[in-house]
Amino acid sequence: KRAAFSSTNFENILTWETEADIPPGTVFDVQYKQYGEKSWLTKHECQSITQLFCNLSQETENFTEHFYGRVRA
Repeated sequence: KRAAFSSTNFENILTWETEADIPPGTVFDVQYKQYGEKSWLTKHECQSITQLFCNLSQETENFTEHFYGRVRA
């Protein structure tokens, strides 16, 4: 399903929803990139995670730039 950033007090969290029939224990991998860049970058702390969020504050700290995030199960 859809992933979205939420930003409060310069803390940028990528969150996502799952399908209702997703198996328990499914793990997720998070990547991000800056607008205009071709390559996706891996957030190492958010690889093979089971929670439905990832803190990308450090990676997206330049608030004048635009960023994309994606999640793969």
